[in-house]
Amino acid sequence: MKFVKKLGIATASTVISITGVGACSTAQAVQLFDFQYSFPSYEANDTAISASGSLTTTDLDPIKNNYTITGITGTRTVKGITETIIGLLSPGTYGINDNLLNASPPLLTQNGFSYLVSGSGEDGNGNVNVLYSSFNEGYSELSSDVDYGSFSVIPRPVPEPYTVGGSLVALGFGWWTKRKQVLASQKHDKEF
Repeated sequence: MKFVKKLGIATASTVISITGVGACSTAQAVQLFDFQYSFPSYEANDTAISASGSLTTTDLDPIKNNYTITGITGTRTVKGITETIIGLLSPGTYGINDNLLNASPPLLTQNGFSYLVSGSGEDGNGNVNVLYSSFNEGYSELSSDVDYGSFSVIPRPVPEPYTVGGSLVALGFGWWTKRKQVLASQKHDKEF
């Protein structure tokens, strides 16, 4: 009887855990994208800029056909010096950024997204804004020192919460099966 009671508690705990995992993933659904960009020097001032890393976004807004960028990691290289990307700036804080990533080209808006780097950045305070110019039909940073270049993103798979839940169920079932075999063996030994 004790075993059945323990099994019931373990099963209830597993169900609650799986339900909790599912609820969290729905409320906090995210997408991950690897990004990369490269902007050549404007004329001969030797300020070519490149950056790469990861963008964290909300799920796709099907009406607007875009994602909202909620986080960023990576590095940015200017004149051979690599800076660490510290974090995303809130919308409207630098370059009138809206932090949107479009699902189809152009990938960025004219307001772009802004982030903070460990170095001086474009404004001397570490702020950087990456945008799309419809007038020039290209991507660039908010700066007169770089020309228009390439910007790309590649979606990265996000682990499904059901994988975690499925693993918990498999572990619980494996434990239950093993426990059942041990109890049957103990009962068999006592009979003889």
